[in-house]
Amino acid sequence: MYGRTEFISLGIFIFSAAMAAGSILLVTRLLEEYPLPFLRSLFYHNLFISAFGFYGIWGQFIIFALAGSRLDPALYSTVSVLSLLLGLPFLVFGWMMLIRFSAEASGIRLRGYFTLVFLVVNFGLIAGLGLMIREMEFSAALPLFRYYYVAAALLFALMSVLILLRGDSSSPGRMDRVRLAVLIAGGAVAPSLILILVPHSAWMALAFVFLLFAEITLISFYLSYRADMKPVTVPDPLPLPRGIEDFIRKNEISPREAEVIAEICNGLSNQEIADKLFISLQTVKDHTSRIYMKTNVRNRMQLMALVRGMGVGNQSVQHH
Repeated sequence: MYGRTEFISLGIFIFSAAMAAGSILLVTRLLEEYPLPFLRSLFYHNLFISAFGFYGIWGQFIIFALAGSRLDPALYSTVSVLSLLLGLPFLVFGWMMLIRFSAEASGIRLRGYFTLVFLVVNFGLIAGLGLMIREMEFSAALPLFRYYYVAAALLFALMSVLILLRGDSSSPGRMDRVRLAVLIAGGAVAPSLILILVPHSAWMALAFVFLLFAEITLISFYLSYRADMKPVTVPDPLPLPRGIEDFIRKNEISPREAEVIAEICNGLSNQEIADKLFISLQTVKDHTSRIYMKTNVRNRMQLMALVRGMGVGNQSVQHH
């Protein structure tokens, strides 16, 4: 018979899996719409953090659930330490991709040696940590893992926040980058407080892993539904070619969808289209999704290429 802790653990595990899958799916959809480098870095950040969460944290619960009572205590302690230690590289890659995401979203170019130095320093620290705990029991080794996580998470979050606030990119804009900086800071501070203030227990681990997945989900959700993402810019408005009316009739494009196509081809962001047409941002996204389905394209670049490929002219979209 399962107790309350087991049922709550199972529920949080399912919720963690849903958050991990949802965050990756949201960024994948954004990449189809806006093939921007910082979204690719965010995709890998979410992937690596999810891998650490499942391998390093949920692995402890799985080991205990499957064999905890049957393993020799010394062997169980060794397996738990190794599981957590081998999960740390995923965490390191996740932090590295977070810094790259912040730099690319801010229009700041990282030094060419950044990746090498970052990986050498962090893997050196992991190797040193491994040497320190090789003879320790899990209960004695756990505080060292806590200190490493708290120090590294807060440092790399601070770096990411400063990069976001210093940048001058227009996509995402200033206010969006400020809000992303708040989410990143909160995503580092909240789990760190759990590790510092809460004694080691199953509840501590459950709270920590929940907050770990919440951070990647909130960032992905914000960029998908709240941020004003801009498409690939075009230097001049793209003239709509002759034959556009036949294209609209053939694909059953509504008059409002035709207006959205025209503004997409002029390089406007979803928010700018919403402001110009006096409709909500979500309505623009809904129109855009239907346009993609009707024209069998996956993103703005493909739609613009499709329109551009119909010919060269200066006729505007006409409504019938």
